[in-house]
Amino acid sequence: MKPPGQGSARRQRLVEALRSAAEHFNGGRWPDAEAQARLALSWAPGEATALNLLASSVMESKRPDEAIPLFKRAVAAEPKSPFLRFNLGEAYRRSGAYASALPCFERAAALKPDFAEAIALAGECLQLIGREDEAERHFHKALRLAPDLPTALHGLGSLQLQRAAPAAAAGNFSRALAALPPGHSLRPSLLANLGRAFLQTGDGIAGFEALSQALEMRSDDAGLWRLLATSLRHTKVVPLGEPFRRILLELFDRSDVNPRDLATAALALLAGNEQIAQLLNQIEENPGEVQTILESGAGVATELVSDPLFRKLVASAPVPSTAVELLLVQLRSDLLALVETVPERRSGERDLAICLAHQSFLNEHVQYVDPDDEARLDRLIADLDQDDLGERAGDATGVAIVAACRPLIHTPLAKRLGAKPWPELSEILREQLDEPAQEAVIRAQLSILKPPTDATSLAVQEQYEESPYPRWTRCSILEPLPFRAAIRVGLPHLLQSEVPDIADPRILVAGCGTGLEMMRVVTSYKSASVLAVDLSASSLAYAARKVREYQVSNVTFMQADILDLGLLDERFDLVESFGVIHHMADPAAGLAALAGLLTPKGLLSIGLYSAIGRRAIVEARAHIDRAGYPVSLEGVRSLRRHLMLKERPDLAPVMSPASDFWTTSDCRDLLFHVNEHRFTLLQVSEMLRTVGLTFLGVEFSHGLDRARFLSEHESLAAVQDVTALHRYELAHPEVFGDTYRVWARRC
Repeated sequence: MKPPGQGSARRQRLVEALRSAAEHFNGGRWPDAEAQARLALSWAPGEATALNLLASSVMESKRPDEAIPLFKRAVAAEPKSPFLRFNLGEAYRRSGAYASALPCFERAAALKPDFAEAIALAGECLQLIGREDEAERHFHKALRLAPDLPTALHGLGSLQLQRAAPAAAAGNFSRALAALPPGHSLRPSLLANLGRAFLQTGDGIAGFEALSQALEMRSDDAGLWRLLATSLRHTKVVPLGEPFRRILLELFDRSDVNPRDLATAALALLAGNEQIAQLLNQIEENPGEVQTILESGAGVATELVSDPLFRKLVASAPVPSTAVELLLVQLRSDLLALVETVPERRSGERDLAICLAHQSFLNEHVQYVDPDDEARLDRLIADLDQDDLGERAGDATGVAIVAACRPLIHTPLAKRLGAKPWPELSEILREQLDEPAQEAVIRAQLSILKPPTDATSLAVQEQYEESPYPRWTRCSILEPLPFRAAIRVGLPHLLQSEVPDIADPRILVAGCGTGLEMMRVVTSYKSASVLAVDLSASSLAYAARKVREYQVSNVTFMQADILDLGLLDERFDLVESFGVIHHMADPAAGLAALAGLLTPKGLLSIGLYSAIGRRAIVEARAHIDRAGYPVSLEGVRSLRRHLMLKERPDLAPVMSPASDFWTTSDCRDLLFHVNEHRFTLLQVSEMLRTVGLTFLGVEFSHGLDRARFLSEHESLAAVQDVTALHRYELAHPEVFGDTYRVWARRC
């Protein structure tokens, strides 16, 4: 549409308003552009240029839903404009309505056949709605028109990443980045995906550096923070230097990140200091000489212990390191001796004592305490248990030291500590006194389906009543996706048509424990309602408290045995049961019970121990039986102490940073469980077939493992070939960790 003529004042004002709106828009001043476009529309309500400027300004102000009707009016005014069609598609795309965006981009390309950007974004929409083959054709068509088009390269790289071709994906992401100006809005997404691709090729340093660069550009993107955090889980390498240190410290403070995912990254960064690395190596190699090593390297030890990252790690997550645990045990012993012989030094050591107390809470007081320290501890408790508790200098330090050695709730100090405010100890008292009291109230209010009667179920229930598993403080929060999209995150090889499209899925978490897996489910599936059941009331109470803490409202809890769940008068679209039925007397019976709870075509996600992956654990359990370690805190402590002192070097694999060795409940679940079964994937597949379930695949522990497996096979469908998977695990026993995450569907 041509601008109005200059013959009238009204048209002149319209032209001026449009010119001003365009100048503001091109300068990135969206509110000013919006105001001028609205002024122009007051003179000419149907003017397509004004509508386009207004809609574009609204869209750039992060209000795409408001922009859509404005773009529709502009398209109605000029239906043959490919650019207005494109802009309407972009508004739909930014609002997440990809199916609505697709025909807009395709119409734009039909009106302008060389419109490569429209073709590329049509491909992106096709990919996001699960039509990957069509998406790939669109990306290639766009690249024939514009070989360095960043959106097309990004889309093609994303497909390649999904299809386990990370090297090719990295090449396309790098080409796209080279074609973009420094501040382009697409750069953070490209850098994030480049980081993922590098990680899947095994280049950890490059991967983390790319993810860090993405965060520097888009620090307000919670999804990028979470992606980096989950990518760091169990890593042994990180970029060294202050920029990454700052990012890691900030990750430790985020409420949507599980700090346990950051532990090995923090250890790797600390060990980037050669002197600290040497100190920790000496402790690792000479675990019985920790005191002597620390005395000879006092300066280095002081540097490590005072490092803010070290303090943050110790106060936030169980530390998965033999050397650091032995160091912490020695520090605790030194504090006990110091406050007994030089009481006036108590106040000066308060911060360290509080830090150690947090670590002991997190690891459930699993660290060894020698008899001399136990005696010192008893004397310290007796000294603190006086009428003037809290009025003497250093009492807070003394209480923190006690909390670092024993749960406060099990000491005579427990009742007295709640009698007056302790600002410096508020977090310790919350963890060790207040939260257990909350859980006791919740436990008394739990709904019970039916008390268990199976002997093995009763024994398992007793274990988890004593040791709820796992203890966690914060969890990784995901961005909920529609059911079909969320399922395909774990099973990208499935076609769109193979996954039901359910708007409000009903999900059962069978054996929810303390709620960590349940929170993953809750934050994965959009508009889901969840029933979470477990044998253990202690575990359920912990889970229910954490759900309240996260203000989750779509979960109902029930105490029940899986064997009794057939009494429920409902069926579920998805049943999740990770690490549960392999502890039942008859896992096949448990699997049959879960299968019977599925809707037609309902999905099952189940975690089962791998006989191949748990070979070292089987040997450790045999050693425990032969040596007669008791199933108690002292038994767990004693076993761990002996392994740390290298009395059984052949059992070192059970002490991997990735294993459940580092807390009391984890270690008990790992090595002292009252009952466990182990399987091969061939056996799992047969069990599924017997109860009327179809094997859909197994998730890999890391993207790198999946990429390596698929590099040896011709198609994505290989992840459903149970024989191929079994053979691969025999050659690579670590590929699934020690537990399979298996998916199946009701036939």
